[in-house]
Amino acid sequence: MGNKSTTIRIGLLAATVALLVGCSGTQGARTVQLPEPKDVPREKWSDAMRVLTAMGISGQRDVPIELVGAVDGATPAGGSGAVLGDAGLSAVSFASPPTGLSGGAAAGVGLGLMLLGGSSDPARATQIVAWVPADQAGSPDVASALALRKVEDARKKVFANGLSKLPMQTGKYPDGHARSYASLADSYAERPIPYSDKVSKSPSFLRSPLSYGPIFIRDNQFTLDAYKNDMTTSEAMQLVSQHLPEWIYIYHPGQRLRKNSTPAAIFNQGRALYFVGK
Repeated sequence: MGNKSTTIRIGLLAATVALLVGCSGTQGARTVQLPEPKDVPREKWSDAMRVLTAMGISGQRDVPIELVGAVDGATPAGGSGAVLGDAGLSAVSFASPPTGLSGGAAAGVGLGLMLLGGSSDPARATQIVAWVPADQAGSPDVASALALRKVEDARKKVFANGLSKLPMQTGKYPDGHARSYASLADSYAERPIPYSDKVSKSPSFLRSPLSYGPIFIRDNQFTLDAYKNDMTTSEAMQLVSQHLPEWIYIYHPGQRLRKNSTPAAIFNQGRALYFVGK
């Protein structure tokens, strides 16, 4: 689903928003409201948005590709500007600008892209989600165990300098979901409600027509694994995704920093899918 054109789009988008965010503190700045997914034709959704929606998670918003057109009219300094707001946390930054940008746009690339907000707790948490093909498991329990084993095996392949020892579990709901636990006692004991649904039709981006899912691998340890192996969390996710089957996706909500911010993305078999509309 990812391709070179998406990378170019993200570069242009980073330049645009960097310039706009640069004037966000000036008097007279205005806010650009990103559209909610329900207000955007599905054919315009990013591949990342399609996957996140199939996970049952809301709170992110795509950056419309039309916004890139603002690059031509933006300037690095001066008067009033526009600020992107009310969207899932995302950020994009580059060490050097992509080729083909105007001088003013290129000057702003290093500032990065900030999209602020996010209305749903699961959208702010990292998630590992599996849709186990029906022909690889005979029950929800077997499917859950298979998904967890695939993730654990991939972690062992990637993190040579050590793994977090905290246990991971599977569950019916994502991290941060209000109904993740059946009781307060289960919450304290870290016993999420198990996945128990029957086989159903797979999302359109999967090969298998029928699957168990979405199954959430809870309390994933990517941040700790990354720290032990001198990586960023997103680097760790992308590397692990290379060793996972095509039916497991990893979601990173992004991280807003003073510099080198991390974009919200979904990783699948080494590919990074960003929330940039088509």
